[in-house]
Amino acid sequence: MYLDVIFFENLIVNYFILSLTQKFSKKDSKPIKLFSGALLGACYVLIFFLLPYKMIHEVFTKIILSLLIIYMAFTPKTLKEFLRILSVFYLISFAIGGTIFAVLYTTKLNLHSLWIGILIAILLLYTNWDYIIRKSNEKKMLYSIKIEIFQKRIEIKGLLDTGNRLYDPLSKLPVIVVEFSAMKNILPDNMEILLNERDIDFNKIFEVLKEERWLSRIRLIPFMSVGQSKGVMLGFKPDKLVVSEKEISNVIVGIYKSKIDKYGNYAALLAPEILI
Repeated sequence: MYLDVIFFENLIVNYFILSLTQKFSKKDSKPIKLFSGALLGACYVLIFFLLPYKMIHEVFTKIILSLLIIYMAFTPKTLKEFLRILSVFYLISFAIGGTIFAVLYTTKLNLHSLWIGILIAILLLYTNWDYIIRKSNEKKMLYSIKIEIFQKRIEIKGLLDTGNRLYDPLSKLPVIVVEFSAMKNILPDNMEILLNERDIDFNKIFEVLKEERWLSRIRLIPFMSVGQSKGVMLGFKPDKLVVSEKEISNVIVGIYKSKIDKYGNYAALLAPEILI
């Protein structure tokens, strides 16, 4: 393959990558700046082939090049912004590079088929980017939670839910919503009977929860949800609740009978006020 073909292919691919970086990082830039960054990357390829110097082939040199490309294409104003754009740039570069390699390896096509890989990579990024970002954000907002009541303890993962505004109407305490299956070992054996009731009956509560110590801990929490105008959630006041080594004293645990996360990455939803 001739050097001029390699140069122009790299120029176009680099421009594609920088354009996607602009879109997904939501950083404004001008086409001429994106082109200058892409041109720098393409020129490096020529130098890579023409000059035998070992330093040009070093990983360190390639990292410095990527930093220069980002600066030329976007001119970030802060280090935080620079690193955010750089992270998106690397993610897209690896995704496109990996897809091209997979296409070439599985189809045994020639290098001209890299455009098929680029198109597939762009399609994958467009269709899965929101999922990637959501999962990345979830990891940052996951907390370890320990719940203890009557000398029984469980430890689960909880997600910080900025939309969680549940309060116990009597005590005005915030509510952590926890799925029943994750803490059934610390609850009375017949608690599930109450959860299966469409409308919670006070007489049923007294009948099922015969132990006085539990009756004094039980709370009824009104809530609203999508597809259900209103409802009442059973909750209880724990002896102890610890969120990432921070003990929380004034809180109610709400019992949710269904799965909170279908993938099982977390089993509770934390109200933001709890972490203040």
